[in-house]
Amino acid sequence: MDWGMQNRLAQLIKSDGHCMFMPIDHGYFLGPTSKLEKPGEAIKPIIRFADALFVTRGVLRSCIDPLKSKPVILRVSGGTSVVGGDLANEGLT
Repeated sequence: MDWGMQNRLAQLIKSDGHCMFMPIDHGYFLGPTSKLEKPGEAIKPIIRFADALFVTRGVLRSCIDPLKSKPVILRVSGGTSVVGGDLANEGLT
C-alpha cells in the first residue's frame, strides 16, 4: 500500500484496529428524513464518538464546521436524484 493510502487510513482507523464511522448521507437515498433535516445539529451530541463522517458534498459544505470536523469519507455517486429510479441498485462506474 502506498504512503498516501496508509496515511489516510491511519487517520480513520485507530491503532487498536477499531473505528466507528457516522453515516449522515441518508437523505441522498431516502429524501428528507425525519430528525435529519439539520444534519449539523443532529450529530452534535454524538459526533465525539465517531472516528469519521460519511457525508455528501452538500451536507459537508453546508452543515459541517470545517474547524471542528472529524475526518471525512465523502460520498460520490453516479446517481443524480432521489426522484428517479431505484438508487439501491446503482453500480460502480
